[in-house]
Amino acid sequence: MDNLKKIIVLGSGNSGGGGIHDYLLSRDDIISPFNGNEFRLVNDPDGLNDLYISLYEKFSINESALSILRFKKFIERLMSSRFNKKNNIYSKDLAKISADFIIKIIEISYNGSPQFYFDKMNNIQKSIFYFKRFILRQQSRSIDLLNMALPVNRNEFLKNCEIYLQNIFSTNVNLTSTNCIVINQGGNFWYPVSSTKYYGKNTYPVLVTRDPKGIFWSMKRRNSLSYPGHDIKVFVKWYRSIMEKINLNEFEKIIHIKYENFFSNYKLEKVKLCKELGILPETNDKFKLESTRKNLFKFKDHLQHNEIEFIDKELKEFIQC
Repeated sequence: MDNLKKIIVLGSGNSGGGGIHDYLLSRDDIISPFNGNEFRLVNDPDGLNDLYISLYEKFSINESALSILRFKKFIERLMSSRFNKKNNIYSKDLAKISADFIIKIIEISYNGSPQFYFDKMNNIQKSIFYFKRFILRQQSRSIDLLNMALPVNRNEFLKNCEIYLQNIFSTNVNLTSTNCIVINQGGNFWYPVSSTKYYGKNTYPVLVTRDPKGIFWSMKRRNSLSYPGHDIKVFVKWYRSIMEKINLNEFEKIIHIKYENFFSNYKLEKVKLCKELGILPETNDKFKLESTRKNLFKFKDHLQHNEIEFIDKELKEFIQC
């Protein structure tokens, strides 16, 4: 598995990343551990990336302990979520695999309750603590409080992350039967390199951008709860804000795909992408190109003329078609 190639497709939301992911997944030589579903464990709040930042980039003793607790609860939420149960993304083994991972990334631990943690307790929890401490006369260290955990060194953490993620993949697919997997949304669009270092070597972040008119139409059509497709003025401010937050130093080190250009010039762009990924462009695939092309510029038929003009004017430096 040391030679396993990990292709991580990243988009900002309605940006066409799913189309690039679907092309790669349709190939005979690439598989997905999650049946094409998004892999949110790395980049969602309290996920693996947040855990790393808390432990190594913004370290404090209390934050270290609390971030590990948040990560444990995050894994529990992932497993119990309705989306996971519906799509069968994570196996029941995730709990044990995660518990083993947490043990390996902790160097020192002890039971405690800093003031901030005590302040976060509700009245019932405080009452239980007082009862055990002053009525039952239990020692504080024997009462279940917060696991004050300090991490192993950074390199050891990253090494264990790679093993952890591959163990998760292995519960869903036979990794010995392939040398290339594709992961949908397995990192941070704005920090595509640093947020995907957990996968180890042979990792290829593929960042997909799309013309903002197409993004706005997609949001508007889907009535997305997470995105501002209801108001074009809000959308324009939103889009400019998110694009200005891309880490340009990392942007230069990844594969960048322009959605409309890729599928408009499919044969040429496919060869270029495959060359950058080190895979053969002539490999058989089941990708439905015509279906994608049919929807590529639908915004022209469905957005009002003044909406198209407004986006082209206000976001001219981001226009791709």
